[in-house]
Amino acid sequence: MTLLDHAVLQVDDLEAVGDWYDQVVGLAGGTRTFDTATLIGYALPGQPTQLLFSLATDPGGQTHLALRVEDEATVRRGHEFATVVGAEILHEPRLWPEYGPGYYAVFIRDPAGNNLELNCQASTARPTLDVTQHASKTLTTN
Repeated sequence: MTLLDHAVLQVDDLEAVGDWYDQVVGLAGGTRTFDTATLIGYALPGQPTQLLFSLATDPGGQTHLALRVEDEATVRRGHEFATVVGAEILHEPRLWPEYGPGYYAVFIRDPAGNNLELNCQASTARPTLDVTQHASKTLTTN
């Protein structure tokens, strides 16, 4: 398992960044594997797309960093931690079928304002578990 699942960086000029990264990623043996009007992505041969650039939608840009974790319980523990420390929860833990079968994730605003995603491949069909009432107790006893 890897720590970094993918990163999405917002840019003002997607075409210029794409032209530049086509060359740079090519030096590492990778290619552009995802290409739309608002999002492009890169990967090494046989690997999933991990480096993406999107057309900026937020003033000053915003980084989206996705970390791969082991299972749904770990995704929920990340949500519990963020809730206890008062972080903004962008999206509660749940299945995201639009990102692929069994894609389970939570989206959190980190202290620097970035969109942090914790995701895993779901092992069950149960999309969520209400952990908010247990968050403080779990974190203070561990």
